[in-house]
Amino acid sequence: MAMAAFNAVAYDGVSKFFVEENGDLFNSITMSTRYELINNYGRSDKTEILNDLRTEETKIIVLEDEYMKIATSSAQTIELKLLHKSKRDTLIAVIETVATPYKDSRLTFYDTKWQKLDASQFIKMPTIDDFILPSMPKDMRNDLINSLMMTMIELRFDGETLVAECNLNNFFMGDDFKTFQPYLSKMIVYTINKNKFKKK
Repeated sequence: MAMAAFNAVAYDGVSKFFVEENGDLFNSITMSTRYELINNYGRSDKTEILNDLRTEETKIIVLEDEYMKIATSSAQTIELKLLHKSKRDTLIAVIETVATPYKDSRLTFYDTKWQKLDASQFIKMPTIDDFILPSMPKDMRNDLINSLMMTMIELRFDGETLVAECNLNNFFMGDDFKTFQPYLSKMIVYTINKNKFKKK
């Protein structure tokens, strides 16, 4: 408890919430490992730490006051971004991206006690339909939708925007993708205003 109280003061911003997360997101790295990751960030001698299962290395890729990106394994990254509706109302937006090997992301929102919130309050989540241009023939659209095993939409924060990218080019090979490509939008960008996401 003393250690937790000390670090609650020592770490601020997104680092504090990273350390205090209840283990649902970061279930393979304990609180002490998270402290160590933050302390080691930026050092050239020890930037990667074995997770507590001793199976994969964990590394902080970016650490800023209100944003961080962590590689929890060779196949997963997690981004945390603080959003402020007001001075007293802060949300934590979390992007989990897995590569299996096709990158696919999930966006989740939490309050500062790490209680999950209804994402529909903040964003209309992108689906594959958002990347399909109206000019795509109906039969081709049905073939595309029926062939997908997952959404394969990669999300990432880029400053005060959210970028959604369609990774179908990594799923369909050669001529198969060339058939769909003229009817697909590659990227969708959302502006972030306080805690609201609006498609550009």
